[in-house]
Order: sequence, then structure tokens, then C-alpha cells
Amino acid sequence: MKTEKGGNCHADVTCSDGKTRNYDNWGGCAHQVVNRFDDPGIGPFTISWTKKDDDCSDGLCAPDLALEYVGNYFAFDVEALSEEAQKNANSATLCKVGCSQPNPESEPNSENICQATNIYNTKTIHSNQCGVPAIGKDYGPGKLDSQGPVGEAGYATGWCGIHVVQYQKEEPAADPASDSKANYHLDVTLYDSNEDKIGEVLGAEAPAGKAVSVFSELPYVMLVTAQKVDADPVLFAYSDQSWAYADAEHHCNFGQYDSGNREGDCGFSC
Repeated sequence: MKTEKGGNCHADVTCSDGKTRNYDNWGGCAHQVVNRFDDPGIGPFTISWTKKDDDCSDGLCAPDLALEYVGNYFAFDVEALSEEAQKNANSATLCKVGCSQPNPESEPNSENICQATNIYNTKTIHSNQCGVPAIGKDYGPGKLDSQGPVGEAGYATGWCGIHVVQYQKEEPAADPASDSKANYHLDVTLYDSNEDKIGEVLGAEAPAGKAVSVFSELPYVMLVTAQKVDADPVLFAYSDQSWAYADAEHHCNFGQYDSGNREGDCGFSC
């Protein structure tokens, strides 16, 4: 968030993919005017400048930032959070992931949720940056979480997740047609874009090449297929999407076998 000499209001959002989106079309670049924007990474948000002129040395400063999906427009007092950050030994590091929820009634925390760079000169510039969660990111109790909208279907659309645990065959030499221990078994959990659980199967027998069906709040069935040997990839299919467990487009991350199982995660459009 930035202003220059009481005007030229600007905001930009940079997400973990490194892409930056700029917002220069402000309905009112003025004191106490609330400007609304909608970003595909963090959702709808507002910015208003709460101080001007002598309170800023000149121009506009002290923005209030609010995000619809973080506490239904929870207000970030950017100036107070930036001043708090200046007191920290690690003031140069901006908290971007899993930051604690600011609480005006508690002791200041050691995380730098917001930072300020105010330059008082002939081109007075007031700029701030804050770390906020992407849509649907849930970091646990006491953290800044984002809850995207849940539609009539009962889940938050967008980018869903799947977690898989694949258990090795207990009796690989046995006949898989008559002995379940000769087959792999799978735990599969599905999450919506708010990272809320929307479907799960546990201990499902997964004969080689035969898909395990995972039903959920989603409109289509997720299919997960184990193959013949340990080195074979797990395969996935949902609606018109299909991929293997090492697919970069679906952000897959699978580990090696350890203590009889391996597990990993992927994402998919939902």
C-alpha cells in the first residue's frame, strides 16, 4: 500500500507463486475513503487512509486494511502493527505464513505482520506491506486464517486438496484375488479450498489397476489407483482431470516408503 504526496494511491498483491497484481484504479485516493478491490489470491479487501497532512508530516498515511475472508473484514491497524514490528530484533523479516491473529487487548506479539517505509521529503511517500493468508488457508488456532465462501453445494470451490496414505502389501506373494493382504490399501482424504475435510475413505483395499472411489461433497467421484509394485506411481482422476503422484501442475508432493507406508498430497481444480 503506498501514497505519494497525498495522492497516487497504489496497492499490489504478491502471492507465493511470485506473481504480482497491481491496483491503481482507486475510487477515492483521499482521507477516510474506503476503497474496495477483489484479488483472486486473497479475495475482496478494502484500504482506507486514516491520517493526513500534519499527522503524517504530509500527505496520507496510516492505512486500515481489511479482508473479507479473514474474520469477515477483520481490520488490520497497519500503523500500529508496523510500529510494533520496528521494536522487534527481526524487524527486517515480514511474517507471510501462519502469522498470529493480531489482538489489540493482548501483549504485542513478536511477529512482523506489517512493516512501514515512510520517506519524508519533497516527494513524501508513505508505504506499508503486510503478510496475509491466501484464500482458504487455515493455519490453526490463534493464527490468521482465510475462509472462502461456501456455496450451495456445501463446499468451498476453487483449488481442493487430496491426502493419500498408501500401505504396502503385507503378503505380496499371495494371490491378490483371494487374499486382501496381497493388495495395497489406501487412506484418502479430500479437502475443499478452505482446507476443510469434505470426504474420506480409510483402509480401502486397492487391487492393482482398480480405482478406489472416494465420495464427498464434490459433484464428481475422486478415483485413486494403486498399481502393481511399490515403485509405481499412484494415479488420480477427477472430472476431466487425471494425473500421477509426481505431477507438478497438481502440486503433488509424495514421500518415500517408511515403516510400511508412504504418503503425500496433491491439489486439483474443484
